Amino acid sequence: MQNVQLWKLGGFTMLNESFPFRLKKARNAHGFTQIEVAKELLLNRVNLSRYETGAVEPDIETIAQLADFYGVTTDWLIGRVEKTDKNPVSTWDRQQGHTESFPDKLKKARKKTGMSQEKVAKILKMSKSNIAKYELGQLQPSLETLIRLTVFYGVTSDWLLGLTEDNPAF
Repeated sequence: MQNVQLWKLGGFTMLNESFPFRLKKARNAHGFTQIEVAKELLLNRVNLSRYETGAVEPDIETIAQLADFYGVTTDWLIGRVEKTDKNPVSTWDRQQGHTESFPDKLKKARKKTGMSQEKVAKILKMSKSNIAKYELGQLQPSLETLIRLTVFYGVTSDWLLGLTEDNPAF
């Protein structure tokens, strides 16, 4: 069961395929080699291999880039949802920048709740300093933290990472 992870988030447990397994699954579904993907996305092939084995976690920009390239949602890629819904319009194809950055969207989600950084940090059992650094773009969350933030705020990771402007919670 190497391709399955158990996540405990916000009082509930999620059982799903792991990020490395889904990343490799997406690449294989498109018939690409690691070399082809690395060349197209200007990534180091060794790093791509490490992402697929779980030896290294990519940063959030790379996660968004990979999901966009494969035409899947980041929520599916990181194992938050089971459907392989494709992004309706690929920003990769359009080569356009995102209007709001991850820090902007994270701050927007927090303000929507009316909570302070201190309150969010206390509920999520994180440091207030890290919450502030995420919102300032000085620190990127791990995959687990990204999932915790999306569950807590009730937003999709695609919205939080700037791949879509549509979000059911807003």
